Amino acid sequence: MKNKRIFCVGFDLPGEEFEYIQFDSDQSLLDADIVLFQPSFGDKYPSESYQGHDLFSHSSSVEVTKYLQHWRSELSLAVNSGKLVIIFLTKPSVHYKYTGQAEVTGTGRSRSTTNYVSEISTYSTIPIIKSAEAKSGHEIRLTKDGQFLSNYWKEFGDFCPYETFIDGQFGKILLTTKTGGKIVGASVQAKGVLLFLPPIRYDEEKFSKYDAKKEESFWTAEAMKFGKRLAATLISLSNSLLSGAFLSPPPLWADNIKFRLPQEVLLEREIAKVAAAMKKLHSEREVLEADLQKAGGCRALLYEQGKALESAVVDALTTMGFTAKNYNKGDSEFDVIFEALEGRCLGEVEGKDSRSINVDKFSQLERNLQEDFAREDVQEYAKGVLFGNPERLIDLESRGEAFTAKCVSAAKRAHVALVRIPDLFNPIRYLKTHPDPDFATACRKAIFASDGIIVEFPVPPINLETTTTET
Repeated sequence: MKNKRIFCVGFDLPGEEFEYIQFDSDQSLLDADIVLFQPSFGDKYPSESYQGHDLFSHSSSVEVTKYLQHWRSELSLAVNSGKLVIIFLTKPSVHYKYTGQAEVTGTGRSRSTTNYVSEISTYSTIPIIKSAEAKSGHEIRLTKDGQFLSNYWKEFGDFCPYETFIDGQFGKILLTTKTGGKIVGASVQAKGVLLFLPPIRYDEEKFSKYDAKKEESFWTAEAMKFGKRLAATLISLSNSLLSGAFLSPPPLWADNIKFRLPQEVLLEREIAKVAAAMKKLHSEREVLEADLQKAGGCRALLYEQGKALESAVVDALTTMGFTAKNYNKGDSEFDVIFEALEGRCLGEVEGKDSRSINVDKFSQLERNLQEDFAREDVQEYAKGVLFGNPERLIDLESRGEAFTAKCVSAAKRAHVALVRIPDLFNPIRYLKTHPDPDFATACRKAIFASDGIIVEFPVPPINLETTTTET
C-alpha cells in the first residue's frame, strides 16, 4: 500500500504513520494526504472571568483567535484541494474572549475604558457545522448513506463513543443515535471529502507506559498494532472516497501486490510527479507568505507588546539608520541600545493593554542607564529614551495620554526622550518604501533634540495613505 502522510492536529495517535501537529502551529495542511482534526483551544486556557464564565486574557484572546482562523482556513483549503479531512467530534468548549474593541468614557481621573467581549467556541474552526451540542453515549446507528464506513466502523466503532450532536448543511448523514435520530456523523463532498466522526477513545493504560528512568511515556506494542490498523484503514477509506464514489473501501488483503494492475503503477508515478509540483508551488507560497508578513511587520508598532514590540522598535530604529540591538550579557539586560553619528542611546520599551505608561518603567530606564555607564567599555552616559505603546488594543484616535504626568515630570528632570511608539509607524512605512537618507537623519535628530518631552518626528514628504493602490 502506497504510504500517505497523515496529520493529527492537536492530538496524537500511536505509530509512526501519524504526524503530530501542534495546535499553535502555522503548518499548512496541504503537505498532508489525510488530515485528522479535533476541535480545541490547544494549550490555551482562560485565566479571567466574565459574568461567571471563563474569559481568555487579552493576549490569549488574540492568539486563540489567530489559531482558530488559521485552522478554519487550512481545513477548507485542504478539502478544496482534494484531501480527506476527518473532524473528530469532541465535546465542544465555549468561553469568552476580548474582541479588541473598547469604548472610552469620561476624562481625567473619571476616564474609564470598557473592553468588549464575545463568545468563542472550539467549533469556530469547523466549516459547515452550525451548532454543536455536548452529549455523550455509545449507541450509534450506521445509516444507509454511511455503509461505506462499514469496515472502519467494524474495526474501530467500539473505540468511538459520541460526545457531540451536530447540525449543519451536510451532504450525507452517516451516523445517528439509535433512538431520536440525532446526528453524530456526517460528510460533505467537495473536491476532497470532509468527514465528521465520533472521536477515537482508547485505553491509555493499555496503550502507553511510563519509563521512570527516561522520564517519558511510550506506546505499547498493542498500541502500535492498533495504529497500523487504523492508518491502513484510513488510507483505504481515503482512496475509495477520493475516487469520486462513496463505495466500500477494499479490505486490506485486497491491496496485496499480486492483485495490482500495471496501469496502477504508471498512474501512481504520474500522481507522484503532480504531487512534487504541488509541493514546489507550496514552498514558493510559503516564501511569499513570509515576505508578506515581513513587509507588514511595522504594523506591530501600533498594537504589540513584550518581545514582539521590542523587535519592531529595533527594526524601526535600524530603518532610521541606527545600529540597534537588544543587549543581554551577564546580569545586564536592556531592551535596546542604539547609536549613530548623532550619538548613543539606551531605551526601554513598554506596551500597556489599557493604561498610560507610568513611572515604574521610567525607574527601570534610570537604573539601566546607570548600569550601562558602569560598564568598562562605556565612557559617557547614553541618552535615555522611553518607548511607550499605551492602550495598545484601542484605536489610535481613541487613546488618551501616552505617558502619565509623573512619567513626563521625571523625563524632564533626567532629560529623557519620550517616544509614542505608534508615532514611528508613518516615518518607518515611508522609509521602508522610499530610501531617503535626509529624512532618516531628520528622524534621528528628532530623538536627540527631545529633552524631556515627547519626540515629534518629521512628516513624511509623501502621504502613503493616498498613494497606495491595489492592483
